[in-house]
Amino acid sequence: MFTRLITTAVDFNEPVFRNIATIISSEDLLDDLSDDPAARACGEALVTRQRQGDDQYASVIGRPFTYGVSLAPATVCSGMGSRFSDGTRFGVWYGSLAIATTIHETIFHWVRFLADAGMETESAITERRVFKISASGILVDLRGKEKEFPALVSDDYDFTHRLGDYLHRAGQRGLLVQSARDTAGTNMAAFTPDILSDPRHQLYLSYMLENSTVGISLDTYPARKWLSMDYIEQRGLLA
Repeated sequence: MFTRLITTAVDFNEPVFRNIATIISSEDLLDDLSDDPAARACGEALVTRQRQGDDQYASVIGRPFTYGVSLAPATVCSGMGSRFSDGTRFGVWYGSLAIATTIHETIFHWVRFLADAGMETESAITERRVFKISASGILVDLRGKEKEFPALVSDDYDFTHRLGDYLHRAGQRGLLVQSARDTAGTNMAAFTPDILSDPRHQLYLSYMLENSTVGISLDTYPARKWLSMDYIEQRGLLA
């Protein structure tokens, strides 16, 4: 079915970047639960004890494979779908070979989320964190195939859902493909967590939507300067 599309594989061993939503400034998550200092102290002790047993970066790799599987298709849970998975059987982990590509990708999906919520004309801010992750494995290479198969970068995911399902059932570990939001960029889609390791913090970002324009703040909190993506790329600020 995909014989003309799946013709190349690469032995991939490079870092990739993942850009996720976060809260940059610390917040007291217990402040609205009790005014009793003893109860607060007990709650803080429990939180600390829980965190001591956790790998603080484990979720950067593992979470997409967990929450990418919906238990209730065609309901609110269907929002777990993505380009290469409909969210009903398996999750997919997405990263990019360049930080700039992650910004193009996440701004698009954030603005679309706001538009779906009827908030595209309002002012909004989101805080982000970028991680660098080591990736190593044999990947299907689809770069350049978007010319013959434009559905690879389409906003309609029917074709890529069928492709992702085919590759996942075939036991493929992941793929490389041109970014749909950054034509100069490459995305990686991983179907298994064992090709990913060693997540490291890279930088913080903030996006601000105002007057239908998105501004970006690099590694600053609170934001001191909002920049355009063109400005950032032309001056090589993410190099």
